[in-house]
Amino acid sequence: MIARLTLLLCLLPAVAAAEIYRYVDEQGNVHYTDEPPARYEQQAEQVEVEPVQTVNSRVPSAPPPVRPSRSQDGSAPAGLYDQVRIVQPANEQTIRDASHTLTVVVQSEPPLRTKLGHGAVFYLDGQRVNDTPLSKTSLTLTDVYRGVHTISVDYVDASGAVIAQTTPVTVFMKPPRVR
Repeated sequence: MIARLTLLLCLLPAVAAAEIYRYVDEQGNVHYTDEPPARYEQQAEQVEVEPVQTVNSRVPSAPPPVRPSRSQDGSAPAGLYDQVRIVQPANEQTIRDASHTLTVVVQSEPPLRTKLGHGAVFYLDGQRVNDTPLSKTSLTLTDVYRGVHTISVDYVDASGAVIAQTTPVTVFMKPPRVR
């Protein structure tokens, strides 16, 4: 039965405008069809089918990394970070969440220097998520639907210039499993 329902769901785009009926035969098998056989017409019930969600399978390119300038002695200029990385979610993690949310957590060495006016800018699929830089290093993204997504975070100074950047992380959003 699950195989038949899966097949029906795969064929839905082709029959989106058609009416779908459900009926049970003498052996107890459930059938879905656009036209029930005459002997089951009285028992067949019309099924409401929601539209199928479609996803663009193109993987977006990540923004190019910013290479901050170095001082003459080769050390990093004041205010920069030795390391900025996304610790949640893990790269290439599969996430099954019916609420379509995704929590991103960034860790840096040293920690984000908010007293110097530094903030975090989060990106989902190359699009900026927050309008103004945040003084926190975690953010829950909403409306993240099925598909492949790229997440990255920039640390910016008070003028908005990028001073550090994470390596982009790719995640795979999938629907929850039915058991």
